[in-house]
Amino acid sequence: MAIKKNDIVTNNKETHVGSPHNPLTIPAGTQLRVWKATRRGILYCTAVDRSLSYYTINIHRGDVTKVEQPKPVVNVGDIFVCSWGYDQTNIDYYKVLEVKNKSVVIASFGQDRNYTGHMQGECSPVPTAVSDRRITKRIIACGDSVSLKMTSYSWAYPWNGKTNHFTEWA
Repeated sequence: MAIKKNDIVTNNKETHVGSPHNPLTIPAGTQLRVWKATRRGILYCTAVDRSLSYYTINIHRGDVTKVEQPKPVVNVGDIFVCSWGYDQTNIDYYKVLEVKNKSVVIASFGQDRNYTGHMQGECSPVPTAVSDRRITKRIIACGDSVSLKMTSYSWAYPWNGKTNHFTEWA
């Protein structure tokens, strides 16, 4: 079974990381997230529980066991929210129209804005005002969460049902 980027593995033996002045032992059975896997069998990982270690752990493929996790579920009709911006906070909402094997077809739609101050407020989606433009995006699964990479600077996550804060800049 191949181990690749973003897989969760469990180390089979304790691993030592850190510097000689600040040594740290990662106990056996610790869950690690793989950030890079080389052809030579070296895995670059970090602990899933970040309170254990912020170090990158280099470990051999034979010293870990892959943890099989269920694929996150994305359904037709799910709403994703994307918050992005530099001098302002823009909010975009997307509705899932079709689910393929590893991707989804989505469309943006309108929002209701309620201004709570000068050039800022809360917004919520209006799923009935769907755009005609269809976008296909790959589903990014990381553990039990799911996201969609919208652009090089923005990601969309499942909407939690609450209003989102936006700001404007003149």
